Amino acid sequence: MRTREYVEKGESEGKSLVDAMRDSALDGMQHFDGVVEKLIREGVVDVETGLAYATNPGNLRLELADLLGDAGTAAAEKKDAPPAKASGGSDLEIERF
Repeated sequence: MRTREYVEKGESEGKSLVDAMRDSALDGMQHFDGVVEKLIREGVVDVETGLAYATNPGNLRLELADLLGDAGTAAAEKKDAPPAKASGGSDLEIERF
């Protein structure tokens, strides 16, 4: 009923389809990023691939903070940053690991 209401009347703050799906997990509802998170935690999908396909990579990073730790979260954020340039004005790109 709740999902139907959000579809018919629209979403509002704190009342979204994703919220309804999360709250109804015991009833078998799933949301895409939740499944991606589960696959990452099970080792089926690596973090980089999961974040690349996530509908909201920032929120997924927050959900995975316990798994990534501070260093992993910072590394994932650097992946999303524009390429760094070498000093001296060169257009040389530096590969990040």
